[in-house]
Amino acid sequence: MKKSLPAVGMDIVFLGIQGCGKGTQAKILLKDLPNYWYFEMGQTIRALMLNENMIGEYIKDVVNSWKMIDDFITHDLFHTGIKIAQTNNKSLIIDGFPRLKTQAEFFSKKMKEMNRDYVVIHLELSKEQALERMMKRASIEWRKDDTPEAMQQRIDIFMNETVNVIHHFEELWKAITIDANGSIDDIEKKIRTHLGL
Repeated sequence: MKKSLPAVGMDIVFLGIQGCGKGTQAKILLKDLPNYWYFEMGQTIRALMLNENMIGEYIKDVVNSWKMIDDFITHDLFHTGIKIAQTNNKSLIIDGFPRLKTQAEFFSKKMKEMNRDYVVIHLELSKEQALERMMKRASIEWRKDDTPEAMQQRIDIFMNETVNVIHHFEELWKAITIDANGSIDDIEKKIRTHLGL
Protein backbone atom coordinates (compact mmCIF):
# COMPACT_ATOMS: atom_id res chain seq x y z
CA MET A 1 0.00 0.00 0.00
CA LYS A 2 1.59 3.26 -1.08
CA LYS A 3 -0.93 5.94 -0.27
CA SER A 4 -1.01 7.87 2.99
CA LEU A 5 -3.61 6.88 5.53
CA PRO A 6 -5.57 8.97 8.04
CA ALA A 7 -4.25 6.75 10.82
CA VAL A 8 -5.52 8.70 13.85
CA GLY A 9 -8.08 6.48 15.55
CA MET A 10 -6.86 3.33 13.83
CA ASP A 11 -4.85 0.71 15.66
CA ILE A 12 -1.25 0.67 14.37
CA VAL A 13 0.66 -2.62 14.17
CA PHE A 14 4.45 -2.68 13.85
CA LEU A 15 5.96 -5.79 12.27
CA GLY A 16 9.46 -6.54 11.07
CA ILE A 17 12.52 -8.66 11.57
CA GLN A 18 14.19 -8.34 14.96
CA GLY A 19 16.50 -5.35 15.05
CA CYS A 20 14.47 -3.35 12.51
CA GLY A 21 13.59 -0.73 15.14
CA LYS A 22 9.86 -1.38 15.46
CA GLY A 23 9.90 -0.94 19.24
CA THR A 24 11.84 2.31 18.96
CA GLN A 25 9.52 3.72 16.30
CA ALA A 26 6.40 2.59 18.15
CA LYS A 27 7.48 4.42 21.29
CA ILE A 28 8.39 7.58 19.34
CA LEU A 29 4.96 7.62 17.71
CA LEU A 30 3.26 6.97 21.04
CA LYS A 31 4.56 10.25 22.49
CA ASP A 32 2.50 12.31 20.01
CA LEU A 33 -0.67 10.21 20.13
CA PRO A 34 -2.24 10.75 23.57
CA ASN A 35 -5.25 8.55 22.85
CA TYR A 36 -3.04 5.54 22.13
CA TRP A 37 -1.79 2.82 24.44
CA TYR A 38 1.18 0.53 23.78
CA PHE A 39 0.79 -3.25 23.62
CA GLU A 40 4.03 -5.21 23.22
CA MET A 41 3.64 -9.00 23.26
CA GLY A 42 7.25 -9.78 24.18
CA GLN A 43 7.16 -7.37 27.12
CA THR A 44 3.90 -8.92 28.31
CA ILE A 45 5.33 -12.45 28.05
CA ARG A 46 8.47 -11.45 29.97
CA ALA A 47 6.33 -9.91 32.72
CA LEU A 48 4.36 -13.16 33.06
CA MET A 49 7.61 -15.12 33.31
CA LEU A 50 8.44 -13.26 36.54
CA ASN A 51 5.43 -14.77 38.30
CA GLU A 52 6.23 -17.78 40.47
CA ASN A 53 3.03 -19.59 39.65
CA MET A 54 1.80 -22.24 37.21
CA ILE A 55 1.47 -19.85 34.28
CA GLY A 56 4.80 -18.13 34.85
CA GLU A 57 6.64 -21.44 35.21
CA TYR A 58 5.00 -22.87 32.09
CA ILE A 59 5.95 -19.85 29.97
CA LYS A 60 9.52 -19.94 31.32
CA ASP A 61 9.80 -23.60 30.33
CA VAL A 62 8.54 -22.85 26.81
CA VAL A 63 10.91 -19.90 26.32
CA ASN A 64 13.91 -21.73 27.76
CA SER A 65 13.30 -24.68 25.42
CA TRP A 66 13.45 -22.31 22.39
CA LYS A 67 9.82 -22.94 21.45
CA MET A 68 7.15 -20.49 20.35
CA ILE A 69 4.58 -19.44 22.95
CA ASP A 70 1.33 -21.34 22.38
CA ASP A 71 -1.33 -19.56 20.35
CA PHE A 72 -3.90 -19.98 23.13
CA ILE A 73 -1.71 -17.82 25.36
CA THR A 74 -0.88 -15.10 22.82
CA HIS A 75 -4.48 -15.02 21.56
CA ASP A 76 -5.83 -14.57 25.09
CA LEU A 77 -3.27 -11.87 25.90
CA PHE A 78 -4.05 -9.94 22.73
CA HIS A 79 -7.81 -10.29 23.24
CA THR A 80 -7.41 -8.98 26.80
CA GLY A 81 -5.33 -6.02 25.62
CA ILE A 82 -7.69 -5.04 22.81
CA LYS A 83 -10.73 -5.45 25.10
CA ILE A 84 -9.19 -3.15 27.72
CA ALA A 85 -8.45 -0.57 25.01
CA GLN A 86 -12.00 -0.84 23.64
CA THR A 87 -13.51 -0.43 27.10
CA ASN A 88 -11.47 2.74 27.65
CA ASN A 89 -12.03 4.19 24.15
CA LYS A 90 -8.33 3.93 23.34
CA SER A 91 -6.48 2.99 20.19
CA LEU A 92 -3.43 0.73 20.32
CA ILE A 93 0.09 0.71 18.96
CA ILE A 94 0.83 -3.01 18.74
CA ASP A 95 4.41 -4.28 18.66
CA GLY A 96 5.36 -7.87 17.84
CA PHE A 97 1.95 -9.44 17.29
CA PRO A 98 0.89 -11.27 15.21
CA ARG A 99 3.98 -13.27 14.23
CA LEU A 100 2.40 -16.50 12.96
CA LYS A 101 -0.24 -17.07 10.27
CA THR A 102 -2.63 -18.55 12.85
CA GLN A 103 -2.16 -15.44 14.97
CA ALA A 104 -2.76 -13.17 11.95
CA GLU A 105 -6.02 -14.97 11.17
CA PHE A 106 -7.11 -14.64 14.81
CA PHE A 107 -6.11 -10.97 14.80
CA SER A 108 -8.09 -10.20 11.63
CA LYS A 109 -11.15 -12.04 12.92
CA LYS A 110 -11.05 -10.32 16.31
CA MET A 111 -10.58 -6.84 14.80
CA LYS A 112 -13.54 -7.41 12.51
CA GLU A 113 -15.69 -8.64 15.38
CA MET A 114 -14.82 -5.56 17.44
CA ASN A 115 -15.24 -3.20 14.47
CA ARG A 116 -11.72 -1.80 14.81
CA ASP A 117 -9.75 -0.51 11.83
CA TYR A 118 -5.99 -0.89 11.68
CA VAL A 119 -2.88 -0.44 9.58
CA VAL A 120 0.27 -2.58 9.58
CA ILE A 121 3.70 -0.93 9.33
CA HIS A 122 6.30 -3.39 8.05
CA LEU A 123 9.82 -2.13 8.70
CA GLU A 124 11.93 -3.95 6.11
CA LEU A 125 15.54 -4.87 6.87
CA SER A 126 17.88 -7.58 5.56
CA LYS A 127 18.83 -10.59 7.69
CA GLU A 128 22.44 -9.44 7.78
CA GLN A 129 21.57 -5.93 8.94
CA ALA A 130 19.14 -7.32 11.51
CA LEU A 131 21.75 -9.61 13.05
CA GLU A 132 24.30 -6.78 13.16
CA ARG A 133 21.86 -4.51 14.99
CA MET A 134 20.82 -7.26 17.41
CA MET A 135 24.43 -7.99 18.32
CA LYS A 136 25.10 -4.30 18.87
CA ARG A 137 22.02 -4.03 21.11
CA ALA A 138 23.10 -7.11 23.07
CA SER A 139 26.48 -5.54 23.81
CA ILE A 140 24.78 -2.41 25.21
CA GLU A 141 21.65 -3.64 27.00
CA TRP A 142 22.14 -7.35 27.60
CA ARG A 143 18.92 -9.34 28.05
CA LYS A 144 18.77 -12.97 29.11
CA ASP A 145 17.29 -13.93 25.72
CA ASP A 146 19.95 -12.04 23.72
CA THR A 147 22.13 -15.05 22.98
CA PRO A 148 23.47 -15.90 19.49
CA GLU A 149 21.17 -18.94 19.39
CA ALA A 150 18.13 -16.88 20.36
CA MET A 151 18.96 -14.18 17.80
CA GLN A 152 19.25 -16.71 15.00
CA GLN A 153 16.03 -18.40 16.08
CA ARG A 154 14.15 -15.08 15.95
CA ILE A 155 15.47 -14.42 12.46
CA ASP A 156 14.49 -17.93 11.34
CA ILE A 157 10.97 -17.51 12.75
CA PHE A 158 10.60 -14.21 10.94
CA MET A 159 11.76 -15.63 7.60
CA ASN A 160 9.75 -18.85 7.90
CA GLU A 161 6.62 -17.57 9.62
CA THR A 162 6.21 -13.80 9.97
CA VAL A 163 6.88 -13.08 6.29
CA ASN A 164 3.65 -15.02 5.62
CA VAL A 165 1.86 -12.79 8.12
CA ILE A 166 3.01 -9.70 6.23
CA HIS A 167 1.77 -11.24 2.96
CA HIS A 168 -1.57 -11.89 4.69
CA PHE A 169 -1.97 -8.19 5.50
CA GLU A 170 -0.73 -7.13 2.06
CA GLU A 171 -3.51 -9.22 0.52
CA LEU A 172 -5.97 -7.34 2.73
CA TRP A 173 -4.44 -4.00 1.61
CA LYS A 174 -3.59 -3.24 5.21
CA ALA A 175 0.23 -3.24 5.07
CA ILE A 176 2.71 -0.46 4.36
CA THR A 177 6.36 -1.47 3.83
CA ILE A 178 9.02 1.04 4.85
CA ASP A 179 12.78 0.71 4.35
CA ALA A 180 14.27 0.46 7.85
CA ASN A 181 17.85 0.93 6.64
CA GLY A 182 18.38 4.50 7.74
CA SER A 183 18.57 6.78 10.75
CA ILE A 184 15.88 6.74 13.42
CA ASP A 185 14.77 10.24 12.35
CA ASP A 186 14.57 9.32 8.65
CA ILE A 187 12.48 6.23 9.36
CA GLU A 188 10.19 8.21 11.66
CA LYS A 189 9.58 10.77 8.89
CA LYS A 190 8.70 8.00 6.42
CA ILE A 191 6.25 6.47 8.89
CA ARG A 192 4.56 9.79 9.59
CA THR A 193 4.27 10.54 5.87
CA HIS A 194 2.66 7.19 5.12
CA LEU A 195 0.29 7.51 8.05
CA GLY A 196 -0.68 11.08 7.17
CA LEU A 197 0.45 12.35 10.57
